[in-house]
Amino acid sequence: MDGINHLHWLLLIVFVLSLPSAELQFQEKRGNKLQNSDYEISDPISSLDDLQQKTEAHRKFPIVKSQSLRSRRNVDDSAQMPENLCRGCSTAYTPYYSGQCFLCPPGNPGARGPPGQQGIPGRDGRDGRDATVDGITGSEDPQACTGNKSASGGTVYVRWGRNECPIYSELVYQGVAGGAYFSHKGSGSNYLCMPEDPIYDEPMAGSSGQERGFLYGGEYETNTFDDWSHLHNNDVPCAVCWTFDRSSLMMIPAKNVCPGSEWTKEYAGYLVSAFHSHEGRTEFVCMDRDAEAIPRTAHSTNGALFYIVEGRCGSSGSGLPCGPYVDGYELTCVVCSR
Repeated sequence: MDGINHLHWLLLIVFVLSLPSAELQFQEKRGNKLQNSDYEISDPISSLDDLQQKTEAHRKFPIVKSQSLRSRRNVDDSAQMPENLCRGCSTAYTPYYSGQCFLCPPGNPGARGPPGQQGIPGRDGRDGRDATVDGITGSEDPQACTGNKSASGGTVYVRWGRNECPIYSELVYQGVAGGAYFSHKGSGSNYLCMPEDPIYDEPMAGSSGQERGFLYGGEYETNTFDDWSHLHNNDVPCAVCWTFDRSSLMMIPAKNVCPGSEWTKEYAGYLVSAFHSHEGRTEFVCMDRDAEAIPRTAHSTNGALFYIVEGRCGSSGSGLPCGPYVDGYELTCVVCSR
């Protein structure tokens, strides 16, 4: 045992002797001087007793670490826990979760922040590819191209002076104007659009005319109206038209335009009726401004006659109000649907 101790001391002496004989100072790694110590090793070690004394002196002066160096905390020491950043947590704050404490009770909502910047436009779609569905193949019948025309809607009117309907309406039938003879006191008092292909049901031919009403064809009496002078004594065509998607209809006298954009103008023209002194009375109807004649009917057979209507104004109360109406001016008209 004594031999081992001597060997131990011998190795220690060799190690110390290998150190430089210059003055040794206890400094930290980053150059900080030893604090609270004036101890210096200035003499070389000359004996085993000197070595033991100097070793004991080393133990009296602990090396103080730099305050700028980080050290690992003792996880078992609660005093070394970091500051609790979670206000109101019921349990200990874990430093390994740096976000909002998931054990904290929810607080009051904060104020709404300002709106963010507008994002960049998204990518273009795929031309509606994903929004399409397979449809049913339509019919090849040309008549199937027409719109959905409900039989329960729309309204019907007569277009006087033409045998076709405007593009907004559908032709029901075309015909010729008819009515009572201009000098008869009886029969009807209205104009009719007579079809070109009548259908009879058990007629009695050769009647003497007793106990009957008479219906005659209609003629233009327009030789004194320059715009229609070429129509004088010709028969008057007509057309019955159906507005399949507009259920309201009206004829406005003294106007040639409809009251608003929500109304559709079917046609416009001039107001016509029977002659003012004829015994047979008729109705006022709107004759198309671009009236036409039935071919090869330019001969005077009278019958139901169509005269242009002009206004009469006067201050005695028997006429239309003068000012807006001018005495002797031909009156316009328009047929509108909605």
